[in-house]
Amino acid sequence: MIRDNKLEQENRITKWIYHTIPFAVLFLLWEVLARVIHQPYILPPFSAVAASALSLSLADDLAITLAFSLLGLLITLLAGLPLGLFIQRSNKAKWALEPFFWFLLFAIGIGTTRLAPILILMFGLTQLTTLIQSIIVPILVVAIISGYGSMHFAIRLGFLTCLSFWFMGEMIFRTAIVGMGYQFSMFYDLHNVEMMYAIMLLMGFTGLFIDRVLLKYVGNLIKKKGSDCLGKSDF
Repeated sequence: MIRDNKLEQENRITKWIYHTIPFAVLFLLWEVLARVIHQPYILPPFSAVAASALSLSLADDLAITLAFSLLGLLITLLAGLPLGLFIQRSNKAKWALEPFFWFLLFAIGIGTTRLAPILILMFGLTQLTTLIQSIIVPILVVAIISGYGSMHFAIRLGFLTCLSFWFMGEMIFRTAIVGMGYQFSMFYDLHNVEMMYAIMLLMGFTGLFIDRVLLKYVGNLIKKKGSDCLGKSDF
């Protein structure tokens, strides 16, 4: 037992090292390249970007963006997963709905930004409009992927699309002076490249943390319930 715990701890350390190496190489090359070209308005040094990201000035905006993204994910899963399970269990539903969902995904997904004027006319310039914009494509993505049996991957990709489309919605609609998307667009207008990179850095690591911790736990829970259901069906 002690030996197994020791091996598990060593495996965790090894995995942590392998996870860290690509980031260390990327950030080191980033720092060196930025110092060599010396163009802070194009590529500021990683050290400066990291300092801006850790300044806590964007903490409230990050919390708001994540809260609405997770709300969008919850709505997406409540709508998309049942559709995916329905497609997975019924060949007739798969034949009928899968091509239709792909059609909507190509039509709406490609022209998402063009939906903005339509949604504003229907719901006004509110956060509800941003929320609707952020769940249309993710619901289709989750339904299609879970329909192939990849439920955990569907949840992970659903969160990525919800976060991306909410961020995009904050940039497009600017319904409130909050959120990472709004701040990104403001720093873009001000040509503050350092803060733009800082926002991208924060979004990247926060999304990775949620994917590796929260969504991994949800995925393990789904697998456990699935195996329990299979075990009960054997009796």
